Amino acid sequence: MRAAFAGKHLLLTGVTGFLGKVWLATLLDHLPELRRVTVLIRPTRDVTAEARFDRIVERSPAFRALRQRLGPEARRYVAARVRVVEAQLTEPLCGWTEAQARALLADVDAVVHFAGLTDFEPDPVAALRINIDGAMHLADLAARSPGRRYVHCSTAFVAGRVFGEVPEALEVGVAPNGVRFRPAQELSALRAAIVDHDTASARSACVTARAAALGWPNTYTYTKALAEHCLATRRDVVATTVRPAIVECATRYPFPGWNEGINTSGPLVWLMSTSFRRLPARAEIGFDVVPVDTVARGVTLAVAAALRDDAHDVYHIASSRLNRFTMGRAIELTDLALRRTHRRGARWAERELLSRLDTVAVDAERPPWLGTPELQRAASAARALLRDVDLERALPPALFERFGAGLERRRQRWSKQCREADRSLGRVQKMLRQYRPFIYDQDYTFRTDHLEAATAALGADERALFGFDIADLDWRHYWLDVEVPGLQRWCIPLLEGERIPDDPAISVLPADDASRTAQVPSGRRATQATA
Repeated sequence: MRAAFAGKHLLLTGVTGFLGKVWLATLLDHLPELRRVTVLIRPTRDVTAEARFDRIVERSPAFRALRQRLGPEARRYVAARVRVVEAQLTEPLCGWTEAQARALLADVDAVVHFAGLTDFEPDPVAALRINIDGAMHLADLAARSPGRRYVHCSTAFVAGRVFGEVPEALEVGVAPNGVRFRPAQELSALRAAIVDHDTASARSACVTARAAALGWPNTYTYTKALAEHCLATRRDVVATTVRPAIVECATRYPFPGWNEGINTSGPLVWLMSTSFRRLPARAEIGFDVVPVDTVARGVTLAVAAALRDDAHDVYHIASSRLNRFTMGRAIELTDLALRRTHRRGARWAERELLSRLDTVAVDAERPPWLGTPELQRAASAARALLRDVDLERALPPALFERFGAGLERRRQRWSKQCREADRSLGRVQKMLRQYRPFIYDQDYTFRTDHLEAATAALGADERALFGFDIADLDWRHYWLDVEVPGLQRWCIPLLEGERIPDDPAISVLPADDASRTAQVPSGRRATQATA
């Protein structure tokens, strides 16, 4: 591993995202032999790419372990190894001229692309521009590097609507349901379908229908899969695709429990912490969770193989083959973890009611008679009724004069509560609809032969630091003591409208060190992009 990375120069996207942060911090902390990393970052309206990166290094918990190890020298250590380049991934050559692109890629050994939209139901225009066009633009850059090596981060769920074992392979032009298609033609048809519809809802419905016709459950998996198929038809790059499953809280690095943003398990755990306890899920299906630092190890193994020019085309980073975790087990352990929290709650309802409730997996095809849709309709109807009530006209003058002001305050408060309930129930319905393919419809076993073989080839010392370690994970300990507490600390507050504070700042570099940032032509801003 160390020999594979020694003296190498990597070009990396996605360092403002969850996995990208952890992987970059891991590289810098564990592989000092690496010569340089060039990171591509989109500037925002008010913040430069360099300022965004500086804040990550100085304040992000992903870099906490590195800061603790190096102290005040951490920022200078990173600056000596990382170059920040302003880029717009949705533009050809990321907004650079041909000469600029060739100069930047002149000594790059591999391009590693993490950036992408991960929403299950994103805006189709953004999904096309970022998940597909962005991936192709990075491949264009990789084609201009000496080794033409390109490591692309996709998702294991490009498998689509299938059951059982999923091999580490891609059959180009064959959809999950067996339909044959031509990737370039499908991409052209997708562009045309988006142009032909003038509203967001119409575009979303059209793209969802196209995805379903080929066997993909949503826009996210459809666009990520189409990027894979288009990439596989290219002959100007040597592509390696890594496919993580559900990326969740860290087991060890940067520290146990760290998470960022709203990941798959966060909304489910939040929902189960409320009085909602009938989850449309199948207890027996696999829930393919992988800690983010285990995913980072898998990516490192794949990139090392690419640098040695002996990589496989596809690497799954998943738990279902070596250490299967089921939805039923996740529900059981979540209940146990939440019981601990509720028993320490300040309110009686938490201590005496919620701490005694268990979640039950129910048939999604046979919802309870008083399910979420019925409750939402009731809340909406109650709000409409309260909104239309004119107390001054409804009450006799004497009663209105005596009680009207108090009743009006109650009417406004109840109307607000009904509105909030309507919105909350709507979010729950949307979440359950989006998650259904992964907790009810599909049961996958993702093969991980390639990472298993790469790990077996390591010596004992490097295996401890870089090996694919999912088989060693104790799910009870991880879920009770790491995952749920981590979600409660880093994710669920976001769902409740709170802000997650950054780490305390460390000292910044002198102004002359800012020269490491490379500039690109103007006109590179995007209307929407996600790292």
